[in-house]
Amino acid sequence: MRKLSIFLILISFFGYSQRTSYSPYSYFGVGETNFSATVENKMMGGNTAYYDSVHQNMNNAASLSKLKFVNYSIGVDLKNTSYLSASTNEKSTAAAINYISVAVPTKLLSFSFGIKPKTSVGYLLENDDKSKTPPELNRFNGSGGVSNAFVSIGFELFKNWGFGVSSSYAFGNLNHYHTKILENIELYTRVSSESSVSGLDYNFSTVYQKTFNEKITFYSSVIYQPEAKYKSRNNQSISTIDPNSGFGGDSEEIDLSAVGLKNTNIKIPNSLSFGLGLGQDKKWFLGLNYMKTDEGGYKNELMGLDNVEFKSSQTYSIGGFFLPEYNSFTNYFKTLTYRFGLRYKSGGLYVNNQQINEIGVNFGFGIPLAGISSANLGFEFGQRGTTKASLIKEKFFSIRLGVSLNDLWFIRSMYN
Repeated sequence: MRKLSIFLILISFFGYSQRTSYSPYSYFGVGETNFSATVENKMMGGNTAYYDSVHQNMNNAASLSKLKFVNYSIGVDLKNTSYLSASTNEKSTAAAINYISVAVPTKLLSFSFGIKPKTSVGYLLENDDKSKTPPELNRFNGSGGVSNAFVSIGFELFKNWGFGVSSSYAFGNLNHYHTKILENIELYTRVSSESSVSGLDYNFSTVYQKTFNEKITFYSSVIYQPEAKYKSRNNQSISTIDPNSGFGGDSEEIDLSAVGLKNTNIKIPNSLSFGLGLGQDKKWFLGLNYMKTDEGGYKNELMGLDNVEFKSSQTYSIGGFFLPEYNSFTNYFKTLTYRFGLRYKSGGLYVNNQQINEIGVNFGFGIPLAGISSANLGFEFGQRGTTKASLIKEKFFSIRLGVSLNDLWFIRSMYN
């Protein structure tokens, strides 16, 4: 139970309400969709096939069927991004907690619960138009995002064959502001578009392991998430503000009910994921993963834009790990787990008829702590977007730190 106390202290120390995005692409839909997984899985490209008795795979509830120890997991991301366009070159840095989760095995099944961000909104865009009289500056900025509080259950129905179900409650706010600044005009005009989002979604999963020649193990996984709908309660107003962002004396609420936008739905599309891999226990693993997401999802009707489409997407990843000698007493570096991965997302968001693709190269290592607990340090280099059609290319570098603490519950003490 001492590790549980440490885990709760970590949560209270870091908090959870932090800005996780400065991407201009978070302007569209419900924000930037997060690459959500534990640090261990992210270093392997987001692989969903691998699972063992001491770690969590938050994206695969069926993997809980193998869990033998209580596990507390927390992950922190630090991301530095460069923004490239035909005329600008800017940079930003964002840091935030990426996930908090607890997993508990029992005699009949295992369950986990926690919280993780699903999307994030954070941007500042400006368009200076000198051709108008008077010249005007349009400033767009946004904040917020959607988080998921989840509960997952996994159990072994047949030997080496696990099943799982996960339910998530989504909640959050999407805030978008458009400020128009006219030259030599004292007060500015700002349109505020704010949405409160909530809803439920589910996914179902299955995993299977088979060991050959008492050494090589075959891993497989299937995850299906059916279509869901989040409710969005919207407000929009127009107001005047002074140069110091103070109230300018005039504000008017826009009647969204008259145009059918007071309460809208946000579609979360179907997705299907497959994972395969081979490995040797406490030695090495190599796996492949593929996920397809249907089109038409993540659209925010309050921010209807003609130049934006949400089409189907495919995500491919390959990754694994290598552990030289987990019980070495003479060489510390042999006890580290070296992980690597590559991921590529094709499609999904289209802006100005341009496909916004993303690629990331991951690597890092796991550091053994007391018992079977571990700390994990990961890195990712990647890029997203394009400079075509007046768009922006992002090049990013992420540092990720995760802590995985293990404990035993429900064990009767043998001594007083």
